[in-house]
Amino acid sequence: MNLVDFGRELIVNLVNFGGEWLPKLVNFGGRLILNLVNFCWELLLNLVNFAGRLLMNLVDFGGELIPKVVNFGEQLLSKLLNICWQLILNLVNLGRELVNFGGELLTKLVNFGGLLLLWLKIFTWQVLLTVKNFGWQVLVTLKRFSRQALVILEDFCGQALVNWFKRINDWFRIALPNLITIALFLAIFVYYCYCQRRLLLKEEEAKKVKLQKREKAESDRLLELEKRKKQRLEEMRETKKKDVENMKLKERIRAKVGKELSMLEMTCNDMASLLRGLGITVGGGTIHEVHVAYRKALLKFHPDRSSGCDIRQQVEAEEKFKLISRMKDKYLSTL
Repeated sequence: MNLVDFGRELIVNLVNFGGEWLPKLVNFGGRLILNLVNFCWELLLNLVNFAGRLLMNLVDFGGELIPKVVNFGEQLLSKLLNICWQLILNLVNLGRELVNFGGELLTKLVNFGGLLLLWLKIFTWQVLLTVKNFGWQVLVTLKRFSRQALVILEDFCGQALVNWFKRINDWFRIALPNLITIALFLAIFVYYCYCQRRLLLKEEEAKKVKLQKREKAESDRLLELEKRKKQRLEEMRETKKKDVENMKLKERIRAKVGKELSMLEMTCNDMASLLRGLGITVGGGTIHEVHVAYRKALLKFHPDRSSGCDIRQQVEAEEKFKLISRMKDKYLSTL
């Protein structure tokens, strides 16, 4: 009952405390919100006024600056247009002057070329006339000289010498084609001999090259044979060496295996125990089972079947096969 009363009193006190402080908190929150709203509104108004004044100042400054920029641009553009127009006029005048100068120069060159051609034509014509006259005079002089020479020769040597020269001239005139033909045949024959000689030289050179190749191939073959022979000798030596080593190893292994098998032979009294000692299953030990086990042992320890194994296994198989074969007459003959 005391706890219930205490709880009831505590709840009543809390309700009374909340009823007293809740209106105060509501009033304080309302005033705080109103103050914040008023502050934000005043700040917004101040910002709007500042932006308006700044915009007006910018508009006024731009209104003063734009006409100045436009005037400056118009002046600059007019100056540039004037400069370009003057430049175009100067270029046109320069082109006209160049055309006039080129026309004058071309006419002068044409006139000079015509005069030069005319002068060259006259000069060549005079040269040709001079050469023609000189040649004609030379021919006339030679003709007169030859006539005088013939007259002097006839007077000096007589008609016989003249006739002899005439016969020689006639003979040369007749024999000259034959001489030319003979010379052609001789030239053809010499060329044919030269070609044959070249062919013979080429054949001899080819034979020499072929002989050299054959000799080289033969020498290479002999060297290869010698090399193979040396390799074969080395292989034979290595094989002999390995065989000797294998024989020595076999002897050592055979001695060890012989001792082991002799101990086994001493401990065994019959074929069944011997086969069991060698690892062959005999079964109950009957005669038939012993014979079957004996055949299995022969097949297992035959030297031909152990030829691909290592040396120790080969030696063991050989010694065991010998032991089984030797013990056959001792034990199986009594069965």
